[in-house]
Amino acid sequence: MIAAHMTSGSSDGWARFLDGFRKSQVGVVVVGVPARTGGEVVSAANQPVSIGLTRHADGRPMALAFADPVAFAARFGRPFNASMAGAAVLSTVLLNPECAGVLVNSARAEVSVVIDRAADQALVQPSGARTAAKSWWRFW
Repeated sequence: MIAAHMTSGSSDGWARFLDGFRKSQVGVVVVGVPARTGGEVVSAANQPVSIGLTRHADGRPMALAFADPVAFAARFGRPFNASMAGAAVLSTVLLNPECAGVLVNSARAEVSVVIDRAADQALVQPSGARTAAKSWWRFW
């Protein structure tokens, strides 16, 4: 669903995309877990896990997400190793001051969209109040 709104170009389409991303499960590359891990994993002091970062064309570090993971895997393969709620991805980005946002890869075409840190923060903290986030991942 979120892939359909990625390329519309209208402000209404952008708002629907952001809302869809926030409410969806997306594919992510998670680092810090043993191979063949299954089920839900929570980042903890004894087992810290994180979302893999990529560098955007201008060199900024961005969290990497894959829209509609099942459709993405069918069309392009599976470069991700977990799924995560879009809202949790957005919250996790704000925990890393170096991260400039989320680079979302479309499941329909070889295009990507950037949710920059300012848009992320407006979605996660609309009133400006900082909320604690516990990130979780589901592994296949």
